[in-house]
Amino acid sequence: MRITGLQTIQFAEESALTDTERDIQLTVLRVHTSDGIIGLGETFPQAGMEREAIHGPIADQVLGADPRDLEGIRDDLHTYFNYYGHAGAEMRAMSALDIALWDVKGQLAGQPIYQLLGGKSREEIPTYNTCYDTEYDFHEEPVALAESLLDQGITSMKIWPFDRFAEETRGQRIRTSDLEAGLEPIQRIRETVGDAVDIAVEFHGLWSLTAGKQLVKAVSEYDPLWVEDVVRKGDYAAYRRLAENVDVPLCVSERLVGRYEFQQALRTGAVDVVMPDLCWTGGISEGKAIAAMAEANQLPVAPHNSGGPVLHYANAHLSTTIPNLYVMETIRDRYDGWHRNLVTDPLPVTDGTLEPPEDPGLGTSFDESLLDHPETTVRETTL
Repeated sequence: MRITGLQTIQFAEESALTDTERDIQLTVLRVHTSDGIIGLGETFPQAGMEREAIHGPIADQVLGADPRDLEGIRDDLHTYFNYYGHAGAEMRAMSALDIALWDVKGQLAGQPIYQLLGGKSREEIPTYNTCYDTEYDFHEEPVALAESLLDQGITSMKIWPFDRFAEETRGQRIRTSDLEAGLEPIQRIRETVGDAVDIAVEFHGLWSLTAGKQLVKAVSEYDPLWVEDVVRKGDYAAYRRLAENVDVPLCVSERLVGRYEFQQALRTGAVDVVMPDLCWTGGISEGKAIAAMAEANQLPVAPHNSGGPVLHYANAHLSTTIPNLYVMETIRDRYDGWHRNLVTDPLPVTDGTLEPPEDPGLGTSFDESLLDHPETTVRETTL
């Protein structure tokens, strides 16, 4: 069995097929094999860069290889890319490849991917909602948003009410008036629904340590589920200093790449919730390794899930198998929205939980009718 082709599908910037409200340029990867099995992967957000990595150095290395030899392929690519850096577009492209190769392995075995990773740790996957919501703006209608989530059985949500204030001072300072304005949606939710909804607060790495400490201390009054990526990634000493000054769970970080960066973060003792992004950090293989490291440090995992339907499925498999799952991120506007445009079988949240996929591999396929769609660009590299 051999890898015979790599096919990428990308979408026009204003395409209704993906309808992303931010700078997310999705790349879908299909790995073709000599046995006719097609593995499905995905990455984002810089489609042009990731496409070139897939059809250039990755194709050079993997075409003709046996897709079942996933560990060897990964290690060879890590060695190859280490010459000029371990992160960036190459790692994002590798992440898509890893997910697709796991899909191939699952289809060959006739089993869902989580069975190949060790089987189930749970029958239902707890979720939270990240509030990219077209119906309710969490700044203006936080209570209506929270109540609509509760109506669907979703009891945890994530918002980022301070991001709009970071640009003016480059995150170096938060004015008192801006601090109060950012706290307002959290306060309104708590006053109306009490503790019925857990609220995670995202900071997107926009703040200095000085401002970050002030922000987290203010948020702590409302007992957040966690605060996420308060300062920029990479400065682990800063996270240690932050942890010493606040008493709120710190979530780190969708931006870390690979097990070695996570290892450095865990060594600080400042991480309370571990958040890998499978499309950025190295795929399902790396996500499983990071989850095992977190478990060895008595820490839970909350996978980052802010991409397309393939990442959604990949996270569901990881979340099904790892014993130290905290909660899985989901976005209602996506799994009930444009995810359904791209794959044959969507994976919706029901009563706040996901059911583990049951079909072999990922459990879904790319809608091949889109290969000829006017809003898609398809590129292939073959043996």
